[in-house]
Amino acid sequence: MLQSRRLGFLAVSAAAVLWAFGGTYARKLIDRGASPLEITEARAWIAFLVLGVFVLVRNRTRGARGRAEPASAWIVVLFGLSIAAANYFYYSSVASLPVAVAIVIQYTAPGLVVLWMAFAARRPPSRRLVGALIAALVGVALLAELPAVLSGSETSLAGRGVAAAIASAFAFASYILTGVHVERAAGPEGALVRGFGVAGAMWIVVQAIRGRPDTLLDGSLLPGVILLGIVATVIPFSLFLWGLARIGPSRAGIVSTLEPLSAAVLAYLWLDQSLGAVQIAGAALVVIGIAVVQSERAEAVPAPAPLE
Repeated sequence: MLQSRRLGFLAVSAAAVLWAFGGTYARKLIDRGASPLEITEARAWIAFLVLGVFVLVRNRTRGARGRAEPASAWIVVLFGLSIAAANYFYYSSVASLPVAVAIVIQYTAPGLVVLWMAFAARRPPSRRLVGALIAALVGVALLAELPAVLSGSETSLAGRGVAAAIASAFAFASYILTGVHVERAAGPEGALVRGFGVAGAMWIVVQAIRGRPDTLLDGSLLPGVILLGIVATVIPFSLFLWGLARIGPSRAGIVSTLEPLSAAVLAYLWLDQSLGAVQIAGAALVVIGIAVVQSERAEAVPAPAPLE
């Protein structure tokens, strides 16, 4: 049991590092001319195909197992649209923000989930949770250089990038809330296949309207996009789900906060991106606050696999 738990922690940690790599590598592709939207499209299609084949083979080998609580079609659609929106807004924010800033802002999603659950249940969160959420909110303000903006000083961050990162956090929160229902109906892997399937279908329509997918037809960019889909999507999702089954959702959620730290290190080494002292303090507040939120969340609410 102890060995299995250790392997679970290792698997979730590896997934977090690979997701951090994905955000940094996506910025490299975007700097070379790749479209954030087409990267998002390709990632959804690759994840749907690879995970779909895995689930199909597994079900044929073991026999499909029914679930007691089927998810309605509109929940599945909303789940898939949440995946699409979270990915798109995240890559859009990475295009104009330091990768670590974009990831940390998106990581406020569990806090938004806690607030929504408290509102829906008409039950105020504990003082510990309120303190954690306030810390995370202050951290985001410091990350986004809000003090400089209010004082009229120049800021190094693009407003549209901050807005996209905040939008990705709300989409990620929607993904968490709807994903709980889909997971109960289809299991973790089956839920991801359905979600990425809906997202991929939507992107086909969007791309048909937009016209020629220049990024996906560029021989210098396509191998990198495929690498992003495999190494930063399929592999880490598989590792996270495997580890999740061994250490539980709360622990997995806390361990996954390793991603922002990994992203900051990778972005510094690879993209020469660094954060100021105030931003580092803000990032620390967010990570600590969300770790507290994750530790307080009920085990009945699964810790979601991050979407970067």
